[in-house]
Amino acid sequence: MRAVFFDRDNTLTIDEGYCYKVSDFAWMKGAEAALARLHAAQIPVFIVTNQGGIARGLFGEDDMIRFHDHLCDKAQEAGGHITDIAFCPHHPQSPDETMRSCACRKPEAGLFFALAAKWDIDLANSVMIGDRDSDVIAGKRAGCHAYLSDKNSVLDDLVKQIIETHFTTTPSAKV
Repeated sequence: MRAVFFDRDNTLTIDEGYCYKVSDFAWMKGAEAALARLHAAQIPVFIVTNQGGIARGLFGEDDMIRFHDHLCDKAQEAGGHITDIAFCPHHPQSPDETMRSCACRKPEAGLFFALAAKWDIDLANSVMIGDRDSDVIAGKRAGCHAYLSDKNSVLDDLVKQIIETHFTTTPSAKV
């Protein structure tokens, strides 16, 4: 299957720095409409997100899971659907040496490969959308088409363009 991958922070949700509290949840401009549009077009949505605050001891995995559950609930209320979320808990500045390096922290592509294996995703015909160069690099390393989202623009406008460009035609054959 083809899919759209989103970064979470400052792509779908507003992030003022290590956002993990449900009370701090807020959508980026056009995110709700973008998720609803993708759901209506039957395009699966996945989130790939670095959550280094876990490794740095700023919040726990349970806090992040609560935030993600809330995000998924809010996406459904908006008419969208998030199929799955993959996260990297590592950070190079972690006080725990075992949490410093990995193959999943973007710009590495490990999160994409894990989701692709779990959900049988055709990465070559899928799209990554993120707000940082590391998101685009990770998407390209995974073999996806990748787009940089401008935080001052409306996410749904970009999603309209992506659907037209990548999801209204038959997927390209793998060589």
